Amino acid sequence: MKKRILLLTIEFFAITVSLGWLWIEWGRSAYLKLFVIIAKPVFILLGITELKPQLVIDHFINYVPFVVLMVITPKLSITRRFVGIVAGVVILFVGHIGLMSLAHVATSNYGQTQKAFSVLFPGFLVNDSLPFILWAIIASGWLKQVIASVRTSGR
Repeated sequence: MKKRILLLTIEFFAITVSLGWLWIEWGRSAYLKLFVIIAKPVFILLGITELKPQLVIDHFINYVPFVVLMVITPKLSITRRFVGIVAGVVILFVGHIGLMSLAHVATSNYGQTQKAFSVLFPGFLVNDSLPFILWAIIASGWLKQVIASVRTSGR
């Protein structure tokens, strides 16, 4: 089991570094264009007319660890893996709308000050941890087995 966890860790880092590089070089700007097109009606409904993506775009990379974890997690059925990825991507997208909205509120009220960052910081924490929380929920059966195995091997 320890060897399997080590291999999964190596896989995770190798794929994450590769996808992270692709995201930074190409994906970030392509995603931002798509995001603005899809989310613009939501922002109009919320009364947000000016988007400041430069404040939050670096946090949109959270798709990368989520997709990597979903792909490498053993013992997930194809259906659970596919539905989990689709649902997770939608939830992360909604989270990005929330983060962008929070950035608008923070900068509208406090400009580009430390106070604005203090308002944004909890949003960053939630956004950055969300892919891991979603994965843990989707992969809970496998995680329970891993935790049980670690507990019994430690005795």
